[in-house]
Amino acid sequence: MRKIGLSLAVIAMITTAAQAEMKLAEFGGSASLFYGTNDAFGDGDLFDKTTSYGNAAINLNGSANVGSCDTCTTLNFGVTGVSTMGLENTVVGGTWVNHTLDDAIWIDTLNLTFNPLDGISNTTMVIGRQTLETPMVFTETWNIAQNTFDAAVAVNNDIKDTTLVGAWVGRSNNAGSGTYVTVNATDGFSNNSFDSFLTDEGAYTVGGVTKLIPMLDTQAWYYVAPSVASVAWVQADAEISGVTLGAQYAMLDGKDDSDGNVVAVKLGYTYEGLGLSAAYSSVDEMTGTSSALGFKNLGNDQSMLYTEAWWNFGHVGESDTDSFNVTATYSLEDIADLGLFYTSADHATVADMNEITVTAGKSFGNLDVSLAYINTDIDDGTDAQTDIQAYFVYNF
Repeated sequence: MRKIGLSLAVIAMITTAAQAEMKLAEFGGSASLFYGTNDAFGDGDLFDKTTSYGNAAINLNGSANVGSCDTCTTLNFGVTGVSTMGLENTVVGGTWVNHTLDDAIWIDTLNLTFNPLDGISNTTMVIGRQTLETPMVFTETWNIAQNTFDAAVAVNNDIKDTTLVGAWVGRSNNAGSGTYVTVNATDGFSNNSFDSFLTDEGAYTVGGVTKLIPMLDTQAWYYVAPSVASVAWVQADAEISGVTLGAQYAMLDGKDDSDGNVVAVKLGYTYEGLGLSAAYSSVDEMTGTSSALGFKNLGNDQSMLYTEAWWNFGHVGESDTDSFNVTATYSLEDIADLGLFYTSADHATVADMNEITVTAGKSFGNLDVSLAYINTDIDDGTDAQTDIQAYFVYNF
């Protein structure tokens, strides 16, 4: 019989919720099927079994009010299951999530949300397994399953048009070893390999987001991973009559006396369904801890830099790299949403990367369908490679 291990914090939440009156507030989910094929895998061509990857997934999530007060405490929960549905026997040779071909299911969300100072301060606490959205620690949504975190987060909105955040992150499920994996699910019912975040000491962050200056969104964050590095991130974004301007600056101080900086700028324009933008970023030459981490998600591979690629994540945040991105989107009413994305990452010491992605998406009621064509050219003496991907998501 498989033993299921849960952290003391999760057990405490389940016990608290079980002893209180609960009323289901929301419940829903999605069923997904992702497929991709790449002409650089193995010896096959596009759409061969050996060059293709696929997964199916079911996500169920919801919330319940705890106690007699609808707004006092909320229990949020979410479960994800992944399966190949036998696709590996016929059309694919790999998966999006590393679950060794056997079906897997895990709890990816389980937290309590409450106001510890009700009537005194507009402060919200979220304790438990959850998604996060900060510049250096965030949940990535590109995969059929998302990475989440065991964390304690405090959010305060007492200041007009301003949000202050303080958080401790103890564990995450980014410990995947598959080619496409964001999360690593072991077989059967598991804790989805939720492991210590960076080190056993976890990481701490404080930050603030404000709109006090008209038409300007400003944010500042500071992260401390005691045994690894500290990171400061500031960003400002403005929109005036369809024109958007943005600037990012971050500084990383490694615990081995290494450090580095990145600066990024962005210019964009939107008009009647058309969106255009151009961005540039430059990362210093870094060594030691700074070089290893770069300016990427501390919990996985993507970055929040304006220049991030559509598919080949992480290149733009690496040491001694200049990158630029050009994006064009257009919404054809009642037909499709189209996208064209180009990213170039010029590395000083490793092979440069150029990516062109074309996307098309449309919703048919509750069903979202999107297609992507990706051409990647890495200057390492190999030929450019092509990915063709299809995404089907039914929301209920």
